[in-house]
Amino acid sequence: MNVEHGDIEETVSALGVLVPSQYVDIGAQVEGQLIKLLVEPGDLVKSGQLVAVIDPTQYAAQVAEDQAGIADLKAQVNAWEAKLNLATWVNLANQSLVRIQSASQQTARQSESDAKVAKATIVSLQAQIEKTQNALKYDQAQLDRTSIHSPISGVVASPTSLAYGTTWSKMDVAHLGQTLNNKQSAPILFRVVNIDRMMVRAQVSEADVAKLASGMKVYFTTLGQPDRRIEAVLSSIEVTPELINDAIFYDADFEVPNPDHQLLPQMSVQVSFVVAQARDARMVPLAALLSTQRQNGATVPRCSEQGGHRAADNNLDCVVLLINGSPQTRAVTVGVKNETKAQILSGIEATDKLVVAAVASTARGAGNGGGRHRGGG
Repeated sequence: MNVEHGDIEETVSALGVLVPSQYVDIGAQVEGQLIKLLVEPGDLVKSGQLVAVIDPTQYAAQVAEDQAGIADLKAQVNAWEAKLNLATWVNLANQSLVRIQSASQQTARQSESDAKVAKATIVSLQAQIEKTQNALKYDQAQLDRTSIHSPISGVVASPTSLAYGTTWSKMDVAHLGQTLNNKQSAPILFRVVNIDRMMVRAQVSEADVAKLASGMKVYFTTLGQPDRRIEAVLSSIEVTPELINDAIFYDADFEVPNPDHQLLPQMSVQVSFVVAQARDARMVPLAALLSTQRQNGATVPRCSEQGGHRAADNNLDCVVLLINGSPQTRAVTVGVKNETKAQILSGIEATDKLVVAAVASTARGAGNGGGRHRGGG
């Protein structure tokens, strides 16, 4: 068997799911009958676009009542300001008459009291105006909420019972004529999702998560397009685990652009995190390593060069070469591994011939552990 040349990658594989980079559940903040539904699932909407209208009759009536109340109170203020002016003038006149004993003290005190009452009434009316104005602001806000606008740009979709993940169920969108009641919970009309960029949430086992780091290369494929390899960079690893079938997994997240909208929410993906890679490397089958053959029960010769303190180096291994017609062991330094091949950094040349025991063919991937998966080469 000849020594090969090519590219090789060591990867950690994981299953994941696609979720929108941004989504909003649009609900009703007021109750009433849905009289206009201007979009349906699949429609594109812009931020601020009107998407639904709830019957505004009762809210418009309340706003009109508040406005009328403010107008009435202001009219009363004007009337009492006129009374205050008159009461003030009468009081000044009576005070002057008292000094020349042309009016009694009782008359003077009565006119003084009338002026104070008029002034206090004006203050009370102004407070009522402020209170009603605050009520008007609230009622106007409620009226405005009968017109529902999309807070983001995106595609109209059906809401789900829970956030995107492993456990969820699809819910119906609202229907025209439906009566919405927000007393117990805010009714969800539909969901708007921005799928111009998609996020991948990959579930990585606790045995493999230590091999990952933010910024490392990653790629994935979908079930519908297994030949389309989409590359990205790992953004973050969530520290809160999830227990699935008595096993612990961590979410590894990253985003990818989706200009053609071929990637859709909740699609399953096969993710590969590139732990190590080498280009134009010398490679041998993983089964050619004596450590692999030994792990699978084969009786193999001991490599005399791999002894002493060097045996503690995990990168050292041995292969069997055919030299002058006879097999001889040779110590090698191993680099990147995947499920089928291993990179050889030193110890053999491109022209060397390998000898592989037949029993080693059953050991494919045995020396690589559950976290390494074939990624290339």
